[in-house]
Amino acid sequence: MFIELVKGVSLLLALCFLHGVNVRLWRSRPLAGQVFSGLIFGGICVVGMLTPLALERGVIFDARSVVLSMAGLFGGPLVAGVAAAMAAVARLSLAGEGALVGLLVILLCAVSGLLYRRARTLGWLDVDPVSLACFGLLTHAAVLGLFQFLPADVARHFNAMVAQPFLLTFTSATVVLGLLLRDMDDRLATERVLADTAARLRESELRFRSVLLNIPSIAVQGYRADGTTTYWNRAAERLYGYTAQEAMGRSLPSLIAPASLRERMREDIARMFATGEVAAARETRLRRKDGSPVDVFSSHAFVDAPGQPPEMFSFDVDISGRKAAEEEARHLASYDALTQLPNRRLLADRLQRVLTEGARSGLITAVFFLDLDDFKTLNDTQGHEVGDELLRQVARRLRESVRERDTVARLSGDAFVVVAPGLSDSAPEAARQARALGELMLARLREPCDLAGQEYHCTASIGVALLDCASESVDEALKRADMAMYRAKDAGRDTLCFFDPDMQQAVTRRAALETELRNGLRQGQFLLLYQPQVDGEGRVTGAEALVRWRHPVHGMVPPAEFIPLAEESGLILPLGHWVMDTALRQQARWRTDPAFGRLDLAINVSPRQFRQENFVTQVLALLRETGADPARIKLELTESLLLHSVDSAIETMRALRAHGLGFSLDDFGTGYSSLNYLKRLPLSQIKIDQSFVRGVLLDPSDAAIARSIIALADSLGLGVIAEGVETEAHRRFLLGHGCPAFQGYLFGRPMALEAFEQHVRAARPDR
Repeated sequence: MFIELVKGVSLLLALCFLHGVNVRLWRSRPLAGQVFSGLIFGGICVVGMLTPLALERGVIFDARSVVLSMAGLFGGPLVAGVAAAMAAVARLSLAGEGALVGLLVILLCAVSGLLYRRARTLGWLDVDPVSLACFGLLTHAAVLGLFQFLPADVARHFNAMVAQPFLLTFTSATVVLGLLLRDMDDRLATERVLADTAARLRESELRFRSVLLNIPSIAVQGYRADGTTTYWNRAAERLYGYTAQEAMGRSLPSLIAPASLRERMREDIARMFATGEVAAARETRLRRKDGSPVDVFSSHAFVDAPGQPPEMFSFDVDISGRKAAEEEARHLASYDALTQLPNRRLLADRLQRVLTEGARSGLITAVFFLDLDDFKTLNDTQGHEVGDELLRQVARRLRESVRERDTVARLSGDAFVVVAPGLSDSAPEAARQARALGELMLARLREPCDLAGQEYHCTASIGVALLDCASESVDEALKRADMAMYRAKDAGRDTLCFFDPDMQQAVTRRAALETELRNGLRQGQFLLLYQPQVDGEGRVTGAEALVRWRHPVHGMVPPAEFIPLAEESGLILPLGHWVMDTALRQQARWRTDPAFGRLDLAINVSPRQFRQENFVTQVLALLRETGADPARIKLELTESLLLHSVDSAIETMRALRAHGLGFSLDDFGTGYSSLNYLKRLPLSQIKIDQSFVRGVLLDPSDAAIARSIIALADSLGLGVIAEGVETEAHRRFLLGHGCPAFQGYLFGRPMALEAFEQHVRAARPDR
């Protein structure tokens, strides 16, 4: 009997072998593999039942319990199901008294194996000797329990003769077979992992080789210690011009290094292979097949694979485009894009070097500041393209006029600077040389220019500063030449002026005055004076509000000195707003006083103030805030204000006229008066300028102009007032020709508020 049991165990060993072969055979088709595993497990069961240990006729014992439990544990439901079905069919075919018990044993073992598998999946049990021994013991103990359903005499015989060897042998067989199958599964799993890893490595290598070969922007070259090329990808073909066939086996330095770098490249290669340390990544300039240079960013990798000669790989990225862009950026940072002349930055650099060299040599340097005359008009009328073409032609003519060592720069817009170093150590001689050079530039610029098929005559104003290089700065040099240029503009343009110290003093005084003007606005140094306006009988009918600056140090600053400065600096806007606000508040106070309620108040408005987009809004807001009577307010405008954008001026005037304000045209006849626009303006009064009034008794022309203005105002239905009336003779002349209103020293100088009010009260006829 023991021998029969050993035969059963040998079948189990055969099962291990066949199972391993089957799993390897069907690795790529796991479902088919499971079916065949079930057939193998079932086949072993069938073979075991054909050579069983027969206790009685129809009562047999074999290793099916071990096989089926392992089929459930290692094969799963499909394997166990196929094996159990085969075993069940075989057992039924053998029939006998133990057939039913045999079927129950088949079912029990298959189910117990599946339960073990589930417990293993959940992590409750592992496949180890102890667990297998317990599993085998419990399973076969249950089988022994089923055997008790055999006929009583058979069961007694079994318990006496077979039970103990059966339990020991098949429990041991369960442990051995389980461990063998576990080891086999582990080995197969390891083989699968290794195979998958190897496949992934092969795939990765193929992918890497493909990427390396086809990567579009990185040229890769491999080479040995002697510099012989071993690898050359397609990007390298495009970058250097050699095909892989041409490059392979040739010396890398000879292929891509310019002659000046070949020896250094060979030394670098030898050092890298000797030490295994790659050279630091760097930018370098190499050579193409056609000999043209190419800028690359080059890095390296050292590969020392076992059993293979060491290899170095070079990875080169074409940076020619970036280098060109950097060069262009450097050029744009230092040169004017339109004229290709040095710009302000490069000019300052060169001028500083010139000053340094001049301080050593003692030679005088001349700086020319050149500004085109009427360039804005050309730009506005002909367009920027024509203006740009003129600037290019001017730049070319200036370059042709100066010496090779001189610098011609475009500072901004139509402003150019020429630096002429090393003239002479004698100031008179240096001035003569500078004048000659300046006159040459002016002469070249006067030559006709062809602009878009039209002839254009260009002129310029040039300021010259002669520099004592030892004590000059770049900013100071440019500032002096700039001031001299403005002097040339004032002198009539198309000329050249040298800087002198008086210019500096005037500019310094002007800058100081602007600062003081700002402080004066903040500190309330301005006040309004009121000059009476009278009718033909000498009665005060109104006043003109005149702003004055009472400086704490300089006293009363003349309006002719600070008003133009306020216009240029933009301070006229806050100053004009203050004048408007102060005058309207005063009129609002007079409005409630019978002595002043009928007085008109004239307020001067500057061109810049009038052209503000929100001027109407400002005035109306002040009227509401102060409570002034708009019917008693006259805004005085100058003719120059109306020369530009007449339609816009009319729109502004009408908007204010709709709220009751009046308008007086100041300085009439001194500008470019046009009857066409005069009749369109919503004016209420014309003021005859004092330059005509003073000459009416001596100059027939002034007298004729005054008479014409009076007649014109009358024909247009406008009021008229003469300013600057200083004598009774002037008054009588103007009155005799129909002028109904007057203003001037004859009737009163501009007065402080208190003095003006006393003057008005004293002149009242009811006193």
